[in-house]
Amino acid sequence: MWEDATPKPPQEKASRPPTPHAKASAGSEANLVLWAQLFLCGLILVGVYAAKTMNLPVMTTLRGAFSTAMQAQGPQFFSEERGLVKFTQETARMLQQAAQEVAVELGQAATPERARRARPVRKQPQPAPAGSSLESYLPDFDLVFPLANHNCGWNSEYGWREDPFEEDEADFHTGIDLAAVQGAAVYAAADGVVRVAGTHSSYGNYIRILHHNGDETLYAHMQYLFVRSGQSVHAGQLLGTAGQTGNVTGPHLHFELLHEGVRYDPQQALSQAA
Repeated sequence: MWEDATPKPPQEKASRPPTPHAKASAGSEANLVLWAQLFLCGLILVGVYAAKTMNLPVMTTLRGAFSTAMQAQGPQFFSEERGLVKFTQETARMLQQAAQEVAVELGQAATPERARRARPVRKQPQPAPAGSSLESYLPDFDLVFPLANHNCGWNSEYGWREDPFEEDEADFHTGIDLAAVQGAAVYAAADGVVRVAGTHSSYGNYIRILHHNGDETLYAHMQYLFVRSGQSVHAGQLLGTAGQTGNVTGPHLHFELLHEGVRYDPQQALSQAA
């Protein structure tokens, strides 16, 4: 048989397909960048939420920066014209700075001096509220100390103070709080007649005694009352027991001294009581 002697064009070498390893490397790098961005965004969201919860000053700055970044109108939401990328970078920087400041603040020891500075002392307002005086008063008769322990100490003095129930609010304390355990005996400070032996929303169980010359003593936050209204009592007579009824933070005896219906500082009178 005759063979076809026509020269055939040289057969082109098949092109080599791309190396799968190169594609895999590029894809892995892209995924790594994507996950890094997602992680950064997650950290930013956590930081913004923490700043809002803790009411940090940086929250106001972030809100203003985001509003500025979103003002420019672009064809796409994530375009460079909106400055979202720049805002993200600035947010990360500010949150990092705020976190460092909080860490430094928490790391400092809470010394007594720092605790006092954290809550500034309110200057004593003037004058005293109606029905009270900032002056001391000494009755013209001797008083008996209302507790068996004369050296019990005072939990709170008479006059203006920080309200124990409302933070950063001023409160006028109309008596002296004498330290006493629950059930401690309470005695009448002088001879007199019990005007009130009952319950009050603030005083709790209390007794008010009328003495000579329009003077009165008041005993509040008591556990039990052993006398009744209209009953005559003598100095040193058992009136009841100390407790923690009414508005209190713990057991004690609240003692007041009044003259003609006006409350006075009883500290001097109690210091001279028998």
